[in-house]
Amino acid sequence: MTCSNFTRAALVPVLAMATAAAIGTAAIPTAHAADNYKIGVSMDLTGPISFNGKIAAAGLQTYVGKLNDAGGVNGRKIDLNVADDASDLAKGKAIEQRFADDGSLAVFGYILSTVSAGVAPQAIKDKIPLVALGGLRELLAPPNPYYFSYELQAAKLSNRILNYISQRAKADKIASPKVSVLVVDVPSNREVAQQAVDEIKRRGWTLVGEPQYVPVSPTNVTAQASSIKAANPDYVLMSHNDAGALVVVRGLRSQGVTVPIINQWAGSADSTLERLGDGYIAFRTFTSPTDDSVPAIAAVRADGQKYGFAAQMTSPYFTQGYVAGMILEKALKNCGANCASGEQFAKAMVAVGEIDTKGLSGPAKISSQSHEFIDAVRFYTWDGGAKKAKPVSDWIGPDSFAK
Repeated sequence: MTCSNFTRAALVPVLAMATAAAIGTAAIPTAHAADNYKIGVSMDLTGPISFNGKIAAAGLQTYVGKLNDAGGVNGRKIDLNVADDASDLAKGKAIEQRFADDGSLAVFGYILSTVSAGVAPQAIKDKIPLVALGGLRELLAPPNPYYFSYELQAAKLSNRILNYISQRAKADKIASPKVSVLVVDVPSNREVAQQAVDEIKRRGWTLVGEPQYVPVSPTNVTAQASSIKAANPDYVLMSHNDAGALVVVRGLRSQGVTVPIINQWAGSADSTLERLGDGYIAFRTFTSPTDDSVPAIAAVRADGQKYGFAAQMTSPYFTQGYVAGMILEKALKNCGANCASGEQFAKAMVAVGEIDTKGLSGPAKISSQSHEFIDAVRFYTWDGGAKKAKPVSDWIGPDSFAK
C-alpha cells in the first residue's frame, strides 16, 4: 500500500471511532487475510474517559500502521480491531468475549482499571491475555499469567508523587512536609489514598485532614476543597484525570488553597498544565508528542501525521499507545510466524524482557516476576514564558526517596 493510499485509508478508523457506539468495532485498514494476526483493542471512545481513550487508541493504530506498511511481523500483517467499551464493565466483558471467539491473540487497552479488573477473570478462563493501560495490585502482584500492564499500577501512584514531594520539600526547605490527599472515588484510587496515608506516616511526615474523594466527573468540590483549606497542607497529593483536574484544582484555588498540587499521569496533558498554570504539577509515564527535548518524538510525530492521526497527538496517551505497539511487535516476534493462540501470546509476552523506547518512557521491561512494563515517572509543569510543558524532575522510580 502506498503512503498516500494509506493516509486516506487511515481516516477510516478515525471516523469509525466517532460512531463506535453504533457499529461496535473499528479496524485499522489491512488486507484482512486469513493468515493475519488478530489483535483486539477495547478502549473508551464515547464514555467518560474518551478524551484520553481516543488518543491512546490512535497511538497504537499509528504504530500498527507502520508495521503493516513494512510487511508486518514474521511475514504476517496485523488486523487491529478497536472496540468501544465506553468504560462500562458490561461492554468490556462483551468485547473480550467477541475477541476470544474470533481468535484474537490478545486484547489491548481497557483505560479504566476497574473495567480491566472486572474483565480479567473472564479473560483468564478464555486464555486470552489482557494488555491493559493500568490495573489493580491483585492482578499484578503476584503476576497473573493472562494480565499485563503498560501503565503504572494505581497502588504505585502515591509512592511516586511522595518521592517528588520529598525532592520538592528539600528545595523548599521543609523538613517534615504536611500533605493532604484528594483522589477520584473509584476502587483503584481508594487504594491510592490508603497507600498515601501509610507512606506519609512511614516517612515521618504529617497527614493533614482526612483523605478527600471526588466523583469521576466532578461538578462541585466546595466541601472537599474547604476541608483541605482548613487542614493547611504544604502540598496536595491528587489523583484524577484531565477533565477532573480542571474542576478540582480550580475548586481548591477558589477556596484559597495556594500550595503545590501534584497529580498523576492521567491529568498531565499540555492543555491541563497550561490552563491550571503555576503550582500545578503532574507526572508522565510517557513523553508527550509535544516534548521536543526527546529526539525520538520526531519520529512519533512523523508517523502520526503519515497515518492520519495528527489531531490526536495532544497528550502522552498517544505515545503510550505507540509504545504499546512496540510491545506488541516484540511479543509477536517472540511468538513466531505460527502464533495462533492467546496461550502462546501470553508466553511470548513474558519473554519480551526490556524494550528500548528511546526516551519515550522511563525503563520499560517485563519478566515472569513482573507483568508491569512501566515503573518510573517524570514530573512536569507549565512554562508560561516558553508556552510549553517543562520537566521539573528526572525519571523517578520506587527508590528515589531517601529518608
